[in-house]
Amino acid sequence: MRQTAILGGSFNPPHVAHVMAAYWTLATQGVSEVWMLPSYRHPFGKVLAPFEDRVRMCELAAAPLRGLHVCTAEADLKDDPLVGKTARTLEYLVEKHPDRRFTLVVGADIVADTPRWYRFDRVRELARVIVVGRAGEAAFGDGPVLPDVSSTVVRERLARGEDVSSLVPTGVLAYLKERELYLE
Repeated sequence: MRQTAILGGSFNPPHVAHVMAAYWTLATQGVSEVWMLPSYRHPFGKVLAPFEDRVRMCELAAAPLRGLHVCTAEADLKDDPLVGKTARTLEYLVEKHPDRRFTLVVGADIVADTPRWYRFDRVRELARVIVVGRAGEAAFGDGPVLPDVSSTVVRERLARGEDVSSLVPTGVLAYLKERELYLE
């Protein structure tokens, strides 16, 4: 069976720590590919940039890294009342790709939220779960500790007109400027 890791998130916008997490997963976790999976709708109702913009930014972030791809499965589920729920998305992916085994990559910053997730027990049945850390977060597991970069910080800096060139991949930065995203 093919081993595929899912790196899900709102990617609002994707940043360098997302790409670093994907690279670490490809290099160390025995997977043949990582799929960045932008959420169609945020599971806790946060406002997001349009899905199409976030997908395009993920494509731009993924382009330089062989084995990193973008999966738009949640768009297929947009009319499902459970869209955005990881368990539902994994059920869909397992059904659609029976030749694959899935690993779910999550950040240490959201581990505390898993009790609020819809059917986290089901998530663990459908996929191996690995955790990557972030500087400033409590240590968790044996995964790497990535730089303390967040989409929130990127959006805040953009809104203030500050430079984010060290926080987002070059292609994403060009897209952000072209589309004038997160300026308000």
